[in-house]
Amino acid sequence: MRILNLKSRLVLLLIPCFATSQIINTGELFVASNTPVSFVNAFDNKSKAVLINDGELFLYSHINNEGLISFSSGNSKGITRLRGVSGHQNISGNIPIELNNVEFNNNSNGGNAATFQVSNYLSISGMADFKEGIIDDDSFGGLVIFENGSGCVNVSDKSFVNGEVMKNGNNDFTFPVGDELKYHSVGISALKMNTDAFSGKYSQKDAGILYPFKNKTSNILVVNDKEYWTVKKMGSTSDLILTLSWDEAVTPASIIESPSEIRIVRWDSAKNSWLDEGGVVNKDDKTISSPVSVSGNVIFTTAKVKKTDSFVVYNAVSPNKDGLNDYLRIEGLDGTENELEIYDNRGIKVFRTREYGSNENVFNGFANVQNVFLKNERLPDGTYFYILSVTKDNFTTKQVGYLYLSQ
Repeated sequence: MRILNLKSRLVLLLIPCFATSQIINTGELFVASNTPVSFVNAFDNKSKAVLINDGELFLYSHINNEGLISFSSGNSKGITRLRGVSGHQNISGNIPIELNNVEFNNNSNGGNAATFQVSNYLSISGMADFKEGIIDDDSFGGLVIFENGSGCVNVSDKSFVNGEVMKNGNNDFTFPVGDELKYHSVGISALKMNTDAFSGKYSQKDAGILYPFKNKTSNILVVNDKEYWTVKKMGSTSDLILTLSWDEAVTPASIIESPSEIRIVRWDSAKNSWLDEGGVVNKDDKTISSPVSVSGNVIFTTAKVKKTDSFVVYNAVSPNKDGLNDYLRIEGLDGTENELEIYDNRGIKVFRTREYGSNENVFNGFANVQNVFLKNERLPDGTYFYILSVTKDNFTTKQVGYLYLSQ
């Protein structure tokens, strides 16, 4: 066992590791920028001990933290590379571990079990590179947290988080979550507030055991009984654009055989029923996206819905008063009870009205909901989502799609 007890501030340039069990830090270790350092053996950061990594830190075994593991404010280039070579790596302790950039790269379990067993809070502020190795925080009581502005790359069936992932801040984010050796993401749009916090989790299980499929609106034909996603909002309700994915190896064929009929559905605990949230399908990416509201824990999955009367939406809007596409034209609404909602690409509602098209009640590029934009303010050019809800014979159907606003 090797004990490092460096009481004074010291730039750590190199630590050769010849120990046979673990390295214990009871002092202060500082890894300078552009400096590579390797810990071959387990690293135990004791109470009141400090490890600041602004360089390139290689960890080949377990890491436990009871003190401070972090990086200098303003440093964006430091990286911690988790590269186990002789089995899984425990990430443990009672004090959260703060990393800037991180690389997960451990295939010592052959891809058949978790190589990173997380029982602590692991906070990531930069970019996480999922090269190889499954990160399991579900079985061990830990949590992987991505801070505002952070992200991840190279997520795949070989490397993802099995369990819950938290995201702080307002940038758009795709949760690197999976289960049963399958990566199956859930994405959220950029949000209104940088203080927002969400978490996402994927479960390759039958949601109907807890949330009965017999309880659903009549337009839902088949609910996915192989998988579901849990999205949690910490704090008040937020609107966002939710994106789910499908995979032929997991998602039932009955759901994806007709992609145009795929929808996002949500379990509504108050109504004790599955509800249709609509969705826009991207066949190339195998994703479906729709504006949703999230408060507390919400269960989502995919479903197949009945074909309904389609309404013709001319989704190009250019309110320049040239007589062409000056407003959003929708054909087929005569005599129907309807509601139109429009959301920006962050999922923020900017327009809402009932009885669309009657008495010049149309969308012509101006907000009528005071939110980020002032009421009656001209909206910026860009792509927006619309949700058209039509009620006929006491039954409501949803049509979700894009519209394009330009001068």
